[in-house]
Amino acid sequence: MNTQRLYEILNETTVQLRKGQAVERRTENNIEVVEVFAMPHESAAKPEVIKVDMEFLVVGVDKQAAEKHKDELIAILKTYPNPERLAAGPSYIEVGGVIGDQGAAFQLFAIGKVLGLWDVLPPATFGMTGKEGRDAAGVGYIMITGFHPAMTESAK
Repeated sequence: MNTQRLYEILNETTVQLRKGQAVERRTENNIEVVEVFAMPHESAAKPEVIKVDMEFLVVGVDKQAAEKHKDELIAILKTYPNPERLAAGPSYIEVGGVIGDQGAAFQLFAIGKVLGLWDVLPPATFGMTGKEGRDAAGVGYIMITGFHPAMTESAK
């Protein structure tokens, strides 16, 4: 799998966007937690960007730019090291482990959704919102419906 080229496509076509403040503080189990989200806010996205909510962040996809890379992206996905897992609808944790970065997995999930390769299933799909949704996302409940190369061929 050509992950270098995959990253280039993701960088050309998607952007990670934060949902809240750039710095968020909270206390968990008597420990102060500080999270820094070093990305632009979703409100700063260009108007032509399609936003895909990934619970922790939003991924913006430039559909016009993504369409130019669709065939190449499909070709890369066909070389996924474990195609039956990709077809089964893996979580961002699993895909992040394969491609080397969970943030890139979110970007891949978003571009695939916008291009009609699969759908994204965040915790809200299962009725989990708020803290329950964030906790579920933290253990992998952000998945895709699966990649099926034969379906992409019939769509052409």
